[in-house]
Amino acid sequence: MRYFSTIILALLASTCWSQSSRNLFRENIDAHVDIVPLRFPDPSVRFGSEYMLGGRWSVGLNLGVGVPITGDAGLGFMEPRWEKDYRLIEARPEVKFYWFKRERIGWYMAAEGFVSKMNASAGTSFHFLPDSDTLQINFDQADFQKTKIGMIGKLGGRFLLGQRITLDFFSGLGLSKTKSSYNNYVNHIIKRSDPFFEGENYTVGRRVTAHLSFGLRLGLIVWAKKHSD
Repeated sequence: MRYFSTIILALLASTCWSQSSRNLFRENIDAHVDIVPLRFPDPSVRFGSEYMLGGRWSVGLNLGVGVPITGDAGLGFMEPRWEKDYRLIEARPEVKFYWFKRERIGWYMAAEGFVSKMNASAGTSFHFLPDSDTLQINFDQADFQKTKIGMIGKLGGRFLLGQRITLDFFSGLGLSKTKSSYNNYVNHIIKRSDPFFEGENYTVGRRVTAHLSFGLRLGLIVWAKKHSD
């Protein structure tokens, strides 16, 4: 977080701005970082940009880089402990339509696509056998990999603070096609299980996964179209 705070402060201190921007919906480019809960099943830091097209529409792209989190809880639910080699990269293109807009505030609906690839080494844990919720494999260590591609529908509000700072609050629901697997087991055995609810990383194979999205996006307008004379 300190790294991104330094970037924001450096941009604020820059004197290269061509002019001030007091209208959120004038054609502009916004650079931002997403502040999202790191207790999601696949924690990452996301950053990107949004191009306001000058009316009610904007397009954007976010990139995510995995952040290993100590512990085994994901959004209040249990998730495997990633002991080492946690790597995740994701891309999230987005299209927004602002159904309500004023000079400094707008409410929008958005469609966000995403594709991600994740690898990690799990410590003592387990996963269910494919197509079974009564049999599980327990192990002391195993390698895990997962790919996802999907879409999320979002609702949010975006605000202009001062001349260039933007805040964007959002939430949404979506689905993805997910493929995951474990291999290279150490000391694994098959046991019967009686699950109540487990996180998505305890299931292997191909499946459709539900997604919850919410967070805060902190941005800075780095370019804005000049007023026409």
